Amino acid sequence: MLSVLCALGLVGSGQWAAAAEPVLWREEPPEWGLDIAADPRFRQALDRAIIEMPANIRHELDRLVTITEADVTEGLIRREAHQEGLRAEYGASRVIGLPLTRESVKQGLIFIRIHDLDWLFFSNWRWPDGWLPPSERKRTMEIFHDSLAIRMRRAVVRRLYPDRPEFSG
Repeated sequence: MLSVLCALGLVGSGQWAAAAEPVLWREEPPEWGLDIAADPRFRQALDRAIIEMPANIRHELDRLVTITEADVTEGLIRREAHQEGLRAEYGASRVIGLPLTRESVKQGLIFIRIHDLDWLFFSNWRWPDGWLPPSERKRTMEIFHDSLAIRMRRAVVRRLYPDRPEFSG
């Protein structure tokens, strides 16, 4: 394995090479004690992600971090219908459902929206290139659970929507 890492230019002279840093940023090995968010290159990438954000991405961010009363009502109706369907199929005594409240539905929507925000970044943003143009998006492989993209999503949301901390976690 070491020969492969050397051939890729990721290891040299018995240590990680500079080219390996983006890999380490994605994996964040605990023993390295990386503080990626404090790195000036990360902060520059954050500024660039915000300044150069395409309008369609900004529109989608705005939509995802905004949960309206109508969204909660629709979610409540959908969850009630789902639970009724389960009760009809399996019997009321076999289906245990958590109490449905507007707050529990809103928390569920936040969870789903954070997932969608992550996928927005997995599909459209790359270190160090920033936002991918539409032609690149079509042919680029999504990086599933890219911790660096998640970290960038959190930082972007924290900066653009400081009044919505629930979406930056």
